[in-house]
Amino acid sequence: MSARDSPAWTFLAFLFALLGAMLLAAVASPWVMWLLAPLHAFPLHRIFSRLTMLGVIGFTVWLLMRHGLAQRELLGYQRPPRVFLLRLLAGLAVGLVLMSIAVIPLFLLHVREWNAARLATAGILPVALKGLGSGLLVALIEETFFRGAMQGALMRQGARSMALFAVPAFYAAVHFLGRAESVPAEQVDALSGFIALGGFFSGFAEPLRILDAFVALYAVGLLLALVRRRFGDLAGCIGLHAGFVAVITVFRKISVAAAPGEWSFLVGGFDGLLGLWLALLTSLLCVAVWRPDPVSRMERA
Repeated sequence: MSARDSPAWTFLAFLFALLGAMLLAAVASPWVMWLLAPLHAFPLHRIFSRLTMLGVIGFTVWLLMRHGLAQRELLGYQRPPRVFLLRLLAGLAVGLVLMSIAVIPLFLLHVREWNAARLATAGILPVALKGLGSGLLVALIEETFFRGAMQGALMRQGARSMALFAVPAFYAAVHFLGRAESVPAEQVDALSGFIALGGFFSGFAEPLRILDAFVALYAVGLLLALVRRRFGDLAGCIGLHAGFVAVITVFRKISVAAAPGEWSFLVGGFDGLLGLWLALLTSLLCVAVWRPDPVSRMERA
């Protein structure tokens, strides 16, 4: 096996797909902004974000095609559509229930409190539908990349430990990439894309502030990796992930963090939801889902 066929190289290739897309976006975004200026005044940070997204998709597709990994079984889409949909809906229901059970105690312990003004103006149904739509979209994109392409490629190479434990670390870290830094249109020059790029990493400026949220997201990533390994496809992962995101999105909108109190340490300071409490509960779910299994067909291929 050459160095470029090793699991470590595969992992780094997906990592560089994100970093490379960011760098290309940093170089190209000012020029794209100027080219589009006669049509519409798009802000630099928005162009940078869109170019980064397109770059990640392009690099990922190229990696899969170049290494012969663009296969339905490896990506987790091998089930018949009807079976896949039913499994996805089952995962969605489980995700909604589990995350709701996890969040409710935060209100009983006065860690969160209802946002009465938001509930009165927005209404629970529109917020819930938006949360569900956001959850499904985020889950489809992230699961296809992390548990589909990335975990699938590593499992194919027999790197089960890396697939289960390293990919969740990458998954968790990505969630702390911030918003691209905004640059006034009249101040944009050829290097302004790198200012936008710097904003992406602002979330890592205070690592201790995000540590408990990182642990929680790592546990979620590990749970989803175990679900993929145990059930073989992405349906349950997408459903479970969508349920988690939907509930968290809704509760972020209809509730706020309460004043600091005895139990505030359960959620930390990142967003008032992700923290030690969710990390503990998700870790228990990981133990419940964990099951040593023989080498799969994907790994033997």
